[in-house]
Parts: sequence; C-alpha cells; structure tokens
Amino acid sequence: STYILTMSYALYIAGAALTLFWYFLLRPRKGGKDAPPTLLNSPVVPIPIIGVMAEFFKSPNTMIKRCYRDIGPVFTIPISFKRLTFLIGPEAQEIFFK
Repeated sequence: STYILTMSYALYIAGAALTLFWYFLLRPRKGGKDAPPTLLNSPVVPIPIIGVMAEFFKSPNTMIKRCYRDIGPVFTIPISFKRLTFLIGPEAQEIFFK
C-alpha cells in the first residue's frame, strides 16, 4: 500500500519534471512579429521538434536546401536549446554588410 503510494508520487513528480523541462527548454519559442519563420515539423521525420533535429543531424545540407526552396532565404531551425537562423544569399545578408 505505501509502496504503491510512493510510486504514484514518484510518477507524478517525474511527469511534472518532464513537462517543465519541455516547457522551458525544448518548446519552440516564437520571436517577435518581424522574426523569421521557424521550422517546427519535418517531412522526413514526422515528430515535432525532435524530427527537425533528427533531419538536421542526418543531412544538414539537404535540409537547408529544402528549407530554402520551401520557406525562402531566411528561416530558423530549433536545435535542442538553440535556434539557428539561416540567411542564405546576398539579399538576405545585405543588412549585415551595410
């Protein structure tokens, strides 16, 4: 009886910890109104967020070419705790060289 009660508390705490971990560290964050589009799903691995990371680690060049074709020259890819923003081409990078 006390073992079952202890296990239920442990599962509750583990579930709460995983939820907080996802919410604060892994969930996609939206930028401001002028932020570039963020890629949240991958057609190669159809699992949100994890699929994007799996596709990027499997073949980054292929993924970047696909994103450039589908989204455009400016886009963001969430990788673990970081967000990678790509500016592809001279027009997208022009603001940095003025």
